[in-house]
Amino acid sequence: VIPLGLVHIFLVISQPVIVGAWCTLCILAAAIMIPMIPLEVDEVIAMIQFVKKKMNQGKGFWKVFWKGGGVESDAKDEAPEMMKFPQKPGQVYGASIWGVSFPWTLSVATLLGVALVFAPGFFGVGIQETVADVFHLSGSLIVVVSVISMGEPLRICRYFNILLGLAVAVAPWFLGNSPIGLSITGVVLGLAVAALALPLGPKTQRYAGWDEYIR
Repeated sequence: VIPLGLVHIFLVISQPVIVGAWCTLCILAAAIMIPMIPLEVDEVIAMIQFVKKKMNQGKGFWKVFWKGGGVESDAKDEAPEMMKFPQKPGQVYGASIWGVSFPWTLSVATLLGVALVFAPGFFGVGIQETVADVFHLSGSLIVVVSVISMGEPLRICRYFNILLGLAVAVAPWFLGNSPIGLSITGVVLGLAVAALALPLGPKTQRYAGWDEYIR
């Protein structure tokens, strides 16, 4: 899901630059794919930790990779009891998004990314203009980074939004075909996105040895 999803998403993001047009169905498919990435990350981290532990115990990589194995631990099992959705819909939904939290900072950054994508059209800038490419690419990447960073194991990825925010705040001023209103919009929204990338946000789960990378 993760590598194929990222490839699909970046191909969609590049459409206005390479093709000079958006594809509505492609955008819809990418929008469905983006949330799947943070939902899968904790499973990938758990698998890597499990394989590493078994290899340290002398087991072969490929045998563990293909056949798996048991986990010997005295730690408390925090997995929820089996339940059916009609009986406890709230708890079932909560269990389905383990490893994902929704800091208001990343939620707002996602909305600002969408606003940046629409900004060139609002100011009457053609889709094939260079300044439009800056806003389309930066805004789309801000959305992707923000949503992926909602996965707690990848929360550190939010710092990419600082670079993207600064890029969209500065780049339009060096392009001669950028309306002043659009350039100012880039500064305001870009700096806001960069500032929103600083807080860590809530962390609801523990990830063993991976906790040190969540900062």
